[in-house]
Amino acid sequence: MRSRRDFSNTSAPFRHEWRPSRWLTCALILLGLLAALSLLNCGLEAPLVWPLALLALAGSLGLARREADHPTRQLLLSPASASVDGEVVETPELLEYGPLAILRWRAGRRRGQLAFWPDTLPRAQRRELRLAVRAHAVSR
Repeated sequence: MRSRRDFSNTSAPFRHEWRPSRWLTCALILLGLLAALSLLNCGLEAPLVWPLALLALAGSLGLARREADHPTRQLLLSPASASVDGEVVETPELLEYGPLAILRWRAGRRRGQLAFWPDTLPRAQRRELRLAVRAHAVSR
């Protein structure tokens, strides 16, 4: 007769290195280009249109650069504790909007969040994240 192996009923910790989304960076640049083109094609006078179009494009490039310059973050979620970059966080919460997943938490009096786009979190890891957040909420 075979002996059965005792499996642990706790789930494995979820580890992930979050990085900024290239899709979001490209979308911000594209929106700035489209805003500039829209301003150029509207009925405003020429002396006003060109500065506004350049301002729209420069603003979107600034937002894209700011988004791309975010440092990578180390995420660890286990049923007992949760941490981001080694700092213990409380009450992690996962919000899902179609392909976009947003992880929110509280660390003392500060709040934080990470947005996971499809290019930064594949479907399988997204499911693992969802299960890890649920396991953490149950153990709490």
